[in-house]
Amino acid sequence: MLRGVSNTLTRAGAVTFDDGEIVIGTAPVNGGIASLVISTLVSGSHALTASYGGDANDAPSISGIVAQTVKYLQTITFGTLANVTLSVPPFSIAATASSGSAVTFVSTTPSVCTVSGNIVTDIAAGTCSITATQAGNGTFAPATPVMQSFTVIGPAIASGGIVPIDSTMTTIQPGEWASIYGTNLASSPVTWTGNFPTSLGGTSVTVDGKAAYLSYVSPGLINFQAPDDTATGPVTVAVTTGSGNASLTVTLAQFGPSFVLLDSKHVAGIIIRSNGSGAYGGGTYDIIGPTGNALGYPTIAAKAGDAVELFGVGFGPTNPPVPAGHAFTGAAMTTNSVQIMIGGAVVVPFFAGLTSAGLYQINLIIPAGLGTGDQTLVATVGGVQTQSGVVISLQ
Repeated sequence: MLRGVSNTLTRAGAVTFDDGEIVIGTAPVNGGIASLVISTLVSGSHALTASYGGDANDAPSISGIVAQTVKYLQTITFGTLANVTLSVPPFSIAATASSGSAVTFVSTTPSVCTVSGNIVTDIAAGTCSITATQAGNGTFAPATPVMQSFTVIGPAIASGGIVPIDSTMTTIQPGEWASIYGTNLASSPVTWTGNFPTSLGGTSVTVDGKAAYLSYVSPGLINFQAPDDTATGPVTVAVTTGSGNASLTVTLAQFGPSFVLLDSKHVAGIIIRSNGSGAYGGGTYDIIGPTGNALGYPTIAAKAGDAVELFGVGFGPTNPPVPAGHAFTGAAMTTNSVQIMIGGAVVVPFFAGLTSAGLYQINLIIPAGLGTGDQTLVATVGGVQTQSGVVISLQ
């Protein structure tokens, strides 16, 4: 590379450079200095001559430039880097220099990622920026550095993504089974063994700073039982994984009723068969649903006179109280009455309460005159209604 050849010129003009064999190039004069970047010569020492043809203000002139060292220019090719999750193992990157020399990598965001040789290790969620350099040698000039950036993705909770199980409501109740929807919430699906763990597959959840009990975790979904808490109003639900942390504010309240569903709309419930004619439980019950196998397994629509049990979560305090995070069998009635409406008609249940940890059971007799097919189903407790769009199948 040759720059800054002096000339006594005081006017704009052009200087021609040659090495005695070929014309290397012509460079304009700026402030008495002519500069030229040379990339056509063989690397090494060259005797160059700069000649000026003259103009109205300056006579022609020739300057001998002896033993100038010329270096080739080089470039770096460093391709785009894909976004990764924080839990990804260390991975390699690659870049090449047109000189064929080795490229050096350095992280300019060491709090997010580090580089050792060509191996990248993610440290935290954020933007990782890596610069590729080549310092040059006796033949090649240093290359212009090239930087590539990518996103290290940690866990994220979807907007409105903390709800009672099978619901879209954003209010949850202490002790209620609820769901968290998002991305990178766990490295892989893991299901509990019924032991109420506070950490599952490397994932943990807190509600208002208190550890929740996990029944299932996966990259896109967490099912958990909220811990007991006397707080009401906005609280923080935080997810902690090996990939980082995420949090979202939800409302904690005394009531957060929601029906458990078989699919996107059919309530989870059974019809008691005292005569042993049921398809499940050794003949003791049938599953309520459209008659047939529309849901992928045998279900049957309820009819007038059937005794049914419907299942839900978040129907409020019970007597006796049932603490979260512990197995429970028995019957703890709700301290507030539960109203049921089927197809707009009020149906009075003869029992509503907890029958296992966090799971409520509502027992009623299907009255006549409610119609047939899928009928709307709504429950109300403490002035709060269950989620919309739920149906019960009748015949």
